[in-house]
Amino acid sequence: MLLSVTGASGVGKSTVLAALEASDLGGDVTCVEFDSVGVPAGADTAWRHGAIEHWFRFAVEEQDAGRHVLLAGQVPPGELLAAPSVDRLDGIAVCVLHSSPEVQEARLIGRGETADSLVHHLRFGVWFGAHARDPQHAPEVVRVETATRMVWERWEHLQPDDPRWPVSIIDTDALSPADVAERVKSWVRTVLTGRRRRG
Repeated sequence: MLLSVTGASGVGKSTVLAALEASDLGGDVTCVEFDSVGVPAGADTAWRHGAIEHWFRFAVEEQDAGRHVLLAGQVPPGELLAAPSVDRLDGIAVCVLHSSPEVQEARLIGRGETADSLVHHLRFGVWFGAHARDPQHAPEVVRVETATRMVWERWEHLQPDDPRWPVSIIDTDALSPADVAERVKSWVRTVLTGRRRRG
């Protein structure tokens, strides 16, 4: 199974990943960071789609070895669900970390983000939150044709309450990094427990 911890820049993904790597998540889970595959200069949507498929194939290998994969990175749910190899996995669940523009901006400034990049990050953060809540919100942002044959049809007609849109959202505005990590740990354990019961 693939568990994705995702969200826009500045919501706390990397901090959470470090905490998860040192935790008992209630199963055999390999934690990886999306960008650890190596991000080339000028990385674009085509590169990201290829990288998504790379991680899904990795997850299939881990699944065959009896392990789950937790992938932390800035990947919208719609791109994850459209990856060609999704059907080779026995499950996928997505946890979106989200914050208000005000909190996201403060965090980005605090980590040294340049002023000219803030508008892009903040706009993407607003879109990311809306996309997580509703797959029909501005799908053209991610539905870009590239060499990786993404299967957009998997979710193009889904509504927010459809179980085939397996997205949970954690609002991180009022939470400390430790609190966010605990919420994500709880989400992982709940997902894996539910998986075992269904199995």
